[in-house]
Amino acid sequence: MINKKTAEKGKKNIAETQENKFGLSGIVKNSKKTASFLFLMEHYIRVLAVIWTIIIASSLVWSIVRLKRETIQHAYVQAHISYVKDIVYRRWNAMHGGVYVPATGYTPPNPLLTALPERDIRTPSGRLLTLINPAYMTRQVYGMMKEEFGVQGHITSLKPIRPENSPDPWEKEALAAFEHGKTEMSSISKIGDKEYFRLMHVFITEKGCLKCHAKQGYREGDIRGGISVSIPIGPLRAIEHRNIFTFAAVHGLLWFAGLVGINLSGRRIRRSEIERMHAEQELRETTNELARSNADLKQFAYAASHDLQEPLRTIAGFVKLLEKRYKGRLDADADDYIGYTVEGVRRMQALIKDLLEYSLIETKNGGMKPADVTKIVEHSVSNLRRLLDESGAVVTHDNLPTVMADETQLVSLFQNLIDNAVKFRSSDTPRIDISAEGKRDGWVFSVKDNGIGIDPRHAERIFVIFQRLHGMQEYHGTGIGLAICKKIVERHGGRLWVNSEPGKGSTFCFTIPSAEAPAQSA
Repeated sequence: MINKKTAEKGKKNIAETQENKFGLSGIVKNSKKTASFLFLMEHYIRVLAVIWTIIIASSLVWSIVRLKRETIQHAYVQAHISYVKDIVYRRWNAMHGGVYVPATGYTPPNPLLTALPERDIRTPSGRLLTLINPAYMTRQVYGMMKEEFGVQGHITSLKPIRPENSPDPWEKEALAAFEHGKTEMSSISKIGDKEYFRLMHVFITEKGCLKCHAKQGYREGDIRGGISVSIPIGPLRAIEHRNIFTFAAVHGLLWFAGLVGINLSGRRIRRSEIERMHAEQELRETTNELARSNADLKQFAYAASHDLQEPLRTIAGFVKLLEKRYKGRLDADADDYIGYTVEGVRRMQALIKDLLEYSLIETKNGGMKPADVTKIVEHSVSNLRRLLDESGAVVTHDNLPTVMADETQLVSLFQNLIDNAVKFRSSDTPRIDISAEGKRDGWVFSVKDNGIGIDPRHAERIFVIFQRLHGMQEYHGTGIGLAICKKIVERHGGRLWVNSEPGKGSTFCFTIPSAEAPAQSA
């Protein structure tokens, strides 16, 4: 649990560290949110490192436990194979009623078989042979295995014929368990100062055993004792320890690599977060600067609309008064000069009006709301009624959709596009058709005319402010109308383009997204 004092101290230390690392003291020092995030990041990285350590440690412990179990399993398999081998050759010996081997100092006649008339026989050459029963053979084999391989075996019972076959404490415990129904016992135990895996199976009296053991009261099927096998566990432990070392080394490397990865990832996240916060800070500063610029622009626009228009209106008023009073009383050149002045003032007023509209598109406060484009087009046509009547232009439109838009700006957009179609008409009667097509991500509107068309080489140039393809003598205008259209479409999150060929008319297309209203620019 992290107390409040420790948390605050940690935040402060981490914030100072990040200041030194990334040179962002101006951001980090003044941002409690940043310090809190960096502190939590350090905390989570430590927690993640602890979790990773626990995972690796748990995996290593599980691997070690599994290796130890496998060691026991291998020892059991070896002991069981030895036991099965013992049983097989004992049965083979019993099946033949014992075997005769030369009597030697290592294999003297068995004193426990003196009651058998044929315990010892001589060959025709006079060589003395003695009978080896299964127990005698097993003892000799166990002696050889112990001497050469360290494997110990023992035939024992609670009623042994030979004292040497008496059970040790572990075997006595196993024999007692056999009396209560168990048939097998195994465990790791020490014999002397060495560790062994010990396995003991119950030993059932078979028919061949009665030749020697019937006098003890055993019958076929009785539990006569057990055969124990003891496998040295040392060599298997050595293999186990080597495997444990290998697993520990591999897990150690994984643990180290994981910690390095966690640390590098944490550093990348920290750096990314601080860079993001840095970018946000810069964005806030830029936004504030933009807001100030927009405010200045608005002030300039208001000043321009009053301070620039007022002198022009004064000039226009006096020139018109001059024209009214002195037209025809001066020479023809004077009348022309007065006309040029009036026309120049009119163009200047139109240019100021269009410039103001262009500059204020991004700063207007018109909200995005559902707008019926059919009504917007009809409104635009109504505003241009005089121009359309004078030119004889015909405007048709489909049933147009409702979109999220600034209605005032859409009216201005359609007015500019219709006015442009009328302005650049051919000798035919101007015909303008407005349609819309739904797409996956919005609507595509088309304003098609039968005018003079545009050379495709200039398809992008016409949307740049003040870019004119014709002189003032050919077509009037300020060269700002299509630039205004482009800026309005972009404010709505769409794009504007034209498909045209000289002499074949033009189709101006623009998109309006169908999702929620685009975010307004500041």
